[in-house]
Amino acid sequence: MRGLLRKAALGAAILAAVSVVFLTRARGSDHADTPAIAAAPGTDLTDVFIFPSPTNNNNVVLVMCLHPLIPTGLGTSTFFDPTVLYQFKIDNVGDYVEHYVIQAKFVGTGATQQVQISSGTPSRTGTVTVQLPPDSVVGTYNTPFTTSNGMKVFAGPREDPFFFDLIQFFTILPDRANPLGPTITNTAGVSVSTTPANPDMPMASSFRPVGQAQDFLKGLNVLAIVVEVPKSQLSAGNSGKINVWCTTSR
Repeated sequence: MRGLLRKAALGAAILAAVSVVFLTRARGSDHADTPAIAAAPGTDLTDVFIFPSPTNNNNVVLVMCLHPLIPTGLGTSTFFDPTVLYQFKIDNVGDYVEHYVIQAKFVGTGATQQVQISSGTPSRTGTVTVQLPPDSVVGTYNTPFTTSNGMKVFAGPREDPFFFDLIQFFTILPDRANPLGPTITNTAGVSVSTTPANPDMPMASSFRPVGQAQDFLKGLNVLAIVVEVPKSQLSAGNSGKINVWCTTSR
């Protein structure tokens, strides 16, 4: 799945316009950006992806990644927050308001954690969210299942699909490493201050090229909610272009 996710990366913080006929691509990611978010990893969205189904041309796959930086070997012992409502929000008329939602809610914890999926027209929009009645089919953590209306679902751990050369990022903007200490060793092997006189002045002009860049996230995991649905279910017979974003709420 890691390879498939890389093909259509969409930043979780970006409202991305995506055609269900021809998918455009944007890049971005968001990992533990603030102390408050880091303290509530079950609410921390890292990425949202959308791409054509590899097995059915009439379907589209949506992926929400969250709970970043799960160490190697601990993926299957990290679970979704049962107090959080996870939502894919779809605008299919172009007004940047959700007209269709796919919701995931989790019951209990542990390897038998149950997965409830709801979908349809939201009863409230914007920052006020209400869980829709869940589907009659209830899934289980880390096990693929199909809802009564044919939606294919998976909710469980996966290797983080986002590639990020963290050391080069700190080389470019060393002040971003300030929480780690007063200095950092950059990619040239030079110790530099994490409190430069002008923190917004880049200390390097670009990221390292393919073959030299090092993926800090390699081997680290996230929790992923994956759904496969017909394109027509998202577009609702409109132009075929949709806006997709994700939210977590309590």
